[in-house]
Amino acid sequence: MEMARTLIDKILQAHLVRREDDHLLISYDHLLLHDATGALLIKPFAELGRPLAHPERILAAADHFVPPATAERAAILQNYLDFTAGLKGIRRKPFEGICHQILVEDPGVGPGQFIIGADSHTIMAGALGSMACGLGSTDILFSMVTGYTWLPSPPTCRLELTGTPAAHIRGKDVALAILAKIGGSRALPDYAFECFDLSSGPLSMDSRLSLCCMAQEMGAAFFVMVPDQRTMAFLQAKGNDADALLPDEDAVYDETLTIPMPDHSLVSVPPAPWHVQEAKELGTVMINQAFVGSCTGGRLEDIADTAAIVRHNRVADNVRLVVIPASRAIYLQALRAGYIEDIIRAGGIVEAPSCGPCGGIDKGIIGAGQTMIATSNRNFPGRTGPGDTYLASAPVVAASALTGVITDPENL
Repeated sequence: MEMARTLIDKILQAHLVRREDDHLLISYDHLLLHDATGALLIKPFAELGRPLAHPERILAAADHFVPPATAERAAILQNYLDFTAGLKGIRRKPFEGICHQILVEDPGVGPGQFIIGADSHTIMAGALGSMACGLGSTDILFSMVTGYTWLPSPPTCRLELTGTPAAHIRGKDVALAILAKIGGSRALPDYAFECFDLSSGPLSMDSRLSLCCMAQEMGAAFFVMVPDQRTMAFLQAKGNDADALLPDEDAVYDETLTIPMPDHSLVSVPPAPWHVQEAKELGTVMINQAFVGSCTGGRLEDIADTAAIVRHNRVADNVRLVVIPASRAIYLQALRAGYIEDIIRAGGIVEAPSCGPCGGIDKGIIGAGQTMIATSNRNFPGRTGPGDTYLASAPVVAASALTGVITDPENL
C-alpha cells in the first residue's frame, strides 16, 4: 500500500532526477531573473561558454533599477538588458513590474510546479500551489546551464489558518501573526510549509500572495498554499486550466501549527519583522512616509484599500504617501477603477511599477531620523534608508498617512 503523501512530497517526487543521501537533484519548471542579481551572471555565464538548458523556462524581468536613479545603476540595467536580449528563446519581460508579480501573472505558472529564482521572495509563487524558492547567483547559473538544482529534503509543517477575519485583516496581518509566534525564535527554520486556509472567510489571492511572500522572513524553505476554489478561479482567469494537486488526506507532517485569524491589525516594529504589536498600541509613533507597494503589498487589493481610505480626505501635512503598483497590469486595473485618481487627489504620489524603496533603491528612501510605515517585507536597520520602518497592511498604512501617526483603520 502506498504511503500517504504531502503536497510537498508529490511535487518533489514529480521533479526528482536522483537522490544522493538526503539531497535531491530536482528539475524546475520556471527560472526567474531580475536586473540586480541577474547582472551578476553576465561575466561568469560568458566564461562558462555553455548554452541554456531550457531557455523557454526562463523569465527575465527588470524591476530593481527601473527607471535607474544613478548613472551606475543605469549602466547595470543596460548591461542586463543587453545580456537577456541575447538569450534566445527566454520569456523576456522588462519594465512590466516586479519580477515576482510578473511570474504569478504568467499564464504558464500554476499548481504542482517547482520554481526557482535569483531572489529570496521567489517563494511568493507558492500561493498558486507550487513550490518556489530563491537561490544565489552561483546556484542560478548552475541551473541555467544544467536544467536542475540541488536541495536538501525539507521537513514539513502543516499550517492551518482558522477563525473569522475582521473587516481590515489582510494576508499581511496573518503573516505577522505567524512571525509573532515563530519568527523570533526561528522555531521552524528551513521547513516546507503547507498552508490550509480553513478560515470562515478565506483570504483573497492578493492576500495569499502577500502571506507567501513574507514566508521568507519566517525562515521557510518553501511556503505552499493548498489549492482551493479561489486558487482555481485565479488560475482560470489568467488562462491556466491545470488541475489542482492536493495532499493526501491522511498525510503525515513533521510539525503542525494553527494560526487563528488576528482580531486586530498588526504592525511589525523595527528592527526585525518578527517584532509584532497591534496597530492600536502604536498611536504615538509619528511617521514621515507611508509606502504602499513592493512584491508584498502592491497588488490591486492593496491599492483599492488605500483608495477607499484616502478618498475625499487629505494626506497629513509633512507626510509622503507613496504608492507603487506591483505590475503594469495592476496599474492599469487601478487606473480603470479610479483608485489612482483617488490617491492622487488625496495628495498621494504614484510611481512606476518597480521595487521602489523596499531594498533602499529609490522612489521613497527615508533619511536619518525619519519613520516610514510600509507594506513591504523587511525592516532591518538600513534596509530602506537610515530611518526606521514599520511593516503593516495597506489599510494600516493608508490610515496612518491620513493621521500622521500609526493608526488602526478601525479607529478612523
